[in-house]
Amino acid sequence: MPKSDAELYSEYLSTTFGEESRIFMEDGVDGGPPISVFVYEDCPEPGMITGVTYGLSLVANPIWTHSRPEMVISIESSNLSWPRVAANLTAYFALKKRFSYGDVFTVDGPLMDDTEMDAFLIFAQSILDPEYASVELPDYRIHLSQFYPFYRTEIELYERIGLHEFWNHPGFGMYDPRRPRIQ
Repeated sequence: MPKSDAELYSEYLSTTFGEESRIFMEDGVDGGPPISVFVYEDCPEPGMITGVTYGLSLVANPIWTHSRPEMVISIESSNLSWPRVAANLTAYFALKKRFSYGDVFTVDGPLMDDTEMDAFLIFAQSILDPEYASVELPDYRIHLSQFYPFYRTEIELYERIGLHEFWNHPGFGMYDPRRPRIQ
């Protein structure tokens, strides 16, 4: 019997990231799929936590013609709630947003209790070599994109200077949820 998409994706995660320390699940919102997040502690480096979602790619969004996204979050923190926040936002926005590079997701209040950041910027994943950033399933390809912590007050600057300049700004610490705001 052929393996399911979920089994194939789980094998991909095990091969790529190793054994997860936990798996959390968030219920789907407005008819969207439930979103699981596989948690990897001390990944990609000691003192960091990484979460990788599964469930977003089950949405058949017509704009996803070459691949379907799943989300990565990798943060300089050991707080297990960071991957849960990523799963929660993914579940909430699964049927509402494109999940395209450059998209910004905002929330009312801080993302977590250990940061003042209140938004995520989506861009290319940065913890894997590009050849490991996607997996081919029988009916579609999954490509990993990444959530980066962000301040809502930085949106105007980001829109003015563009993704490339913002990404390369000396004050942008892509994994640091406690970095100062970029003015």
